[in-house]
Amino acid sequence: MAHLVVGGGVERASAREVFYEEAAYSRASELLRATEDSGQRGRFELRLRLALHLAPRAAIVYDRRNVTPRWRLIHAHLVDSFGYPAESSESLARSIARTLDNWDEKREGVTAHKNLLLRRDGNRCRNCLAILEDKTNITVLTKDRFKPYYLAPEELLRAEVDHMEAVSTFGTNDRSNLHLLCRLCNSGKGDGLGLSVRQEAEFAGCEIEDASISYRSSLVYWVIERDGRKCGLCDLTDRELTIRPVVKDGGLVRSNMRTTCVVCAGLKPSTASEA
Repeated sequence: MAHLVVGGGVERASAREVFYEEAAYSRASELLRATEDSGQRGRFELRLRLALHLAPRAAIVYDRRNVTPRWRLIHAHLVDSFGYPAESSESLARSIARTLDNWDEKREGVTAHKNLLLRRDGNRCRNCLAILEDKTNITVLTKDRFKPYYLAPEELLRAEVDHMEAVSTFGTNDRSNLHLLCRLCNSGKGDGLGLSVRQEAEFAGCEIEDASISYRSSLVYWVIERDGRKCGLCDLTDRELTIRPVVKDGGLVRSNMRTTCVVCAGLKPSTASEA
């Protein structure tokens, strides 16, 4: 990998060097084609750095009016500047071009899919299973402090189109990569790269009521996502989900939170608040 990233086009002194060079080339191709980032910042940065290193400037700032496909510009650069055979470089060039295409892709236009996604997936948030745009969700009626819809239900329960694989980690606007989240979960997801240590340190010692809506939203999204979007107590997957601390007087951090359905959390419409 180091040889590939630093540069090619040098004399190959031994079969050992050829082996390691080809292994690095293969690994770079694999990384650039990978689709299972799931918000892993390091892997995202590595893929982008590889693409930017291996592409010529004309492909990085590619003009869509150019009659030469982006991958062909990259292919020629791999052959001319890195010394790789034309035939075996084509797949890597196409992978780099896809990486750069996805990085360029903007989020505009995805809201047009909202009605189609409602028909496809139903009217529940695909993360926490709340009924979208419905103020009768039990977490609203019981004023769940951990999932604070009740502070602004019309806004926080609004259905929003989300990228399952975030744009920041090369997700595309293809409908297969889109689903609906409530506004609270979507804002909690943020750029798809997870909760930062800085965020957790800022609010770890707070009471739940004193934590910002933004931080509570992030906890809700990332705890439920981590737990596979199912209750950790009853293991059912068809009830609205919320979160609760594992250790009651422990820190307000993701590692001390678990996913629970509203029934296991003891939420009842008649209660004014939850414990």
